[in-house]
Amino acid sequence: MRLIGKIVKWAGIGVLTLVVAGVLYQQIGLLLDAKFAPPPGDMVSVEGHAVHLVCMGQGSRTYVLDAGAGAGVFEWYRIQPQLAKTGRVCAFDRAGLGWSEAANGGYDGVPAAAYLALLVRAAKIPTPFIYVGHSLGANFAEIYQARYPNDVAALVLIEPGVPADLLEDFHGTRNEAMAAPDCDATCYAAGAATALGIVRLSAIGAGRRTLSEPTSRIYQAHLARPSTMMTVVASLNATPKTAYEDMDVRSFGKTPVLVIASSEPLAGGEFGSVPDYRKWRGAQLSYFSELAAHSAHGAGPLIVPNSTHASMTLGEAQANALTKMITEFVATGGR
Repeated sequence: MRLIGKIVKWAGIGVLTLVVAGVLYQQIGLLLDAKFAPPPGDMVSVEGHAVHLVCMGQGSRTYVLDAGAGAGVFEWYRIQPQLAKTGRVCAFDRAGLGWSEAANGGYDGVPAAAYLALLVRAAKIPTPFIYVGHSLGANFAEIYQARYPNDVAALVLIEPGVPADLLEDFHGTRNEAMAAPDCDATCYAAGAATALGIVRLSAIGAGRRTLSEPTSRIYQAHLARPSTMMTVVASLNATPKTAYEDMDVRSFGKTPVLVIASSEPLAGGEFGSVPDYRKWRGAQLSYFSELAAHSAHGAGPLIVPNSTHASMTLGEAQANALTKMITEFVATGGR
């Protein structure tokens, strides 16, 4: 019994030591982030919460860039400077991501749209603007246009999630989806992993293959922020709500809409066979065509050559091609 007691005692001391070391590692990392990877933009107060906003360029056109799930301003490091040659371009970290503080409210498309509308007004971003959204950011863009149509001059939807895919792992009713908590046990576990330095440790070297050195430092700091991983998990948990909200959008009216898709399959072998992938791809492109048809001035889907879902914005050649599609669309169809 004494031996068992000693084992339990020293095991407890070992666990406590690891916890303390992890917490210290995380806190020191936050201090270093503040010094070596500070927010590159401005902090704007929205309902008492700081929101990180990066704007560049000038001109009569204004773009607002909304990144994919878990991403932020760093996702646009190639595209934003190019678009800034043609107008004012603003990118932001959604509430709880990157340097933006977590806010009260949900993580689906409706509260995201409401919060962006507050940011637009607090930061005095000129309206109507060209809303460019990638992935989940594009799903949010659809909802924003439906709720604030006078704010949006044109929509650029870069491979938004297909509602059927967003609902694939959800087996309840719409009412059950809307009533489900966004932040569940997995969300709090993600927060605990961040507080213990586990996320920071695992993020070492993240992004170095696809991002510039300064941007990769920003990305790693972004991942290790206390609220980021909780927000990522909560946003993914809320995708069934967002899917239903997107399905409610039946028309973009006369707002010009451009839909853009990648050319390559998703990585990771999500599809059991080539026929399965082709079936899914056909359904995806059909949905994108329907989105374009929701507008009296819709176009697409246009395909970015040699691109994956991620490299559309992060790859150099792909980002150049994507930017060209956007600027040509704005020059001929958008405003």
